[in-house]
Amino acid sequence: SLDLRQPAAVEQQRQVYLSRIEKARESLKEFRHRVKVLDLSIQQQDHVLARLDNTYDDLDQLSNLEQLLQLVRNSEDNNQNLKFRSDVSQIVARIQKTLENLPAYCMTADRGEKSLQKQRQRSESLLLWLLSGTFIVIAVSIAILTGIIQWISMPVRAIARGCTRIADGDTQYRLPLALRWQDEFADLVAGVNCMADRFQQAEEELQYKVHERSEQLIRSQKLANVGFLAAGVAHEINNPLSAISVAAESLEMRLYELVGMKSDDAREVMERIAMIRRESRRCGDITHRLLDFSHGDKAGWASTDITNLIGEVLQMLQHLGRYADRIVSFECDHAVIAEVNAAQFKQVILNLVANGLQATASGGRVNVRLLEQVDSVVIAIEDDGCGMDEETLQHIFDPFFTTKETGQGTGLGLSITHRIIENHAGTITPLSKGPGRGSTFQIRIPKRQLQVSAA
Repeated sequence: SLDLRQPAAVEQQRQVYLSRIEKARESLKEFRHRVKVLDLSIQQQDHVLARLDNTYDDLDQLSNLEQLLQLVRNSEDNNQNLKFRSDVSQIVARIQKTLENLPAYCMTADRGEKSLQKQRQRSESLLLWLLSGTFIVIAVSIAILTGIIQWISMPVRAIARGCTRIADGDTQYRLPLALRWQDEFADLVAGVNCMADRFQQAEEELQYKVHERSEQLIRSQKLANVGFLAAGVAHEINNPLSAISVAAESLEMRLYELVGMKSDDAREVMERIAMIRRESRRCGDITHRLLDFSHGDKAGWASTDITNLIGEVLQMLQHLGRYADRIVSFECDHAVIAEVNAAQFKQVILNLVANGLQATASGGRVNVRLLEQVDSVVIAIEDDGCGMDEETLQHIFDPFFTTKETGQGTGLGLSITHRIIENHAGTITPLSKGPGRGSTFQIRIPKRQLQVSAA
């Protein structure tokens, strides 16, 4: 042990004391540096650094303890010495407490640093999970949105392509109906196909009407040419025929006065002269028909009961004995009024019913149906006779066209009928399923004539 009464021992203790104080300062300095480096909150750093600053002050006071001790030695005041010892004891206690807490501060700082690192790792992991989840949600949303767009746009594009194809003129095209389209798309496809059906039907009707109007135009041109020719021929032939008929009648009367019926030769001459008169009269009737065909009838238009008009024609035909074994029926029990030329329209009904009777065999049937519509009248004359083939249907209204035997018809009846119906702004359509299957003539005329054509 050292003898503190010796100056050397006191000096040695002083050096040890100062060395320990310096080491404490170095430790505090290093600890202060570590505290500043640590990722602590500002409040925690301020608290620790304040404690360290106080410890520095205490160490400075201890460094100056030697001077204070010298003052104590030279002082004779016991109270002051006691106060000095008390202050030194408090400083030493604070330093000792601070030094004892330095490991705790280090451990707390280490735990705080590790906790902060774990917190940082958890934050980074959470951020990574959030970013990954956000990316997955965005990717799934994009995929779902793309699928929905494809689910909706594919049928819409298919329907649009089909509509464009139909609009370009392919009216026979129909949109296919996918099995998965059991929703509004199915209704849309059905509506488009229904629209295409109507377009196709309208196109077929228009083509049929164009074809029908073209045939009517060609037929009208033929009739006009034939009418012009017939007027000239009838006018030129009618005068010689009249002269022949008058001369034959005069010759017949003269021979009868001179010779009488006494010899066979006279009777034969009289028969030949009668034949000349009869055939010349027949030729005259033909020329009159030709003139009627070319000029038409300019008078006689009035509101007429078509039911009554047809009844009069059928009643007149009942007196024809050669058709007594045929059955003629009429289906209409109410008045149907239309503006017509009664004389011409009687001729139309007479020609068509007579043709039907001629086309049927014994026991045959001719049926006349009259139907009233909103602004038109429809007449159908049906028979169960010999029928017509395609060639006959195409030329049925041509002038001088006939399927009857020679001498049984002039071929002008249906041409005149067609001309009369055209003058009434109407249509006449021949129909037949083929030879031996009967025929039908369907007439359609307006109830009111906006403009009556006379020629």
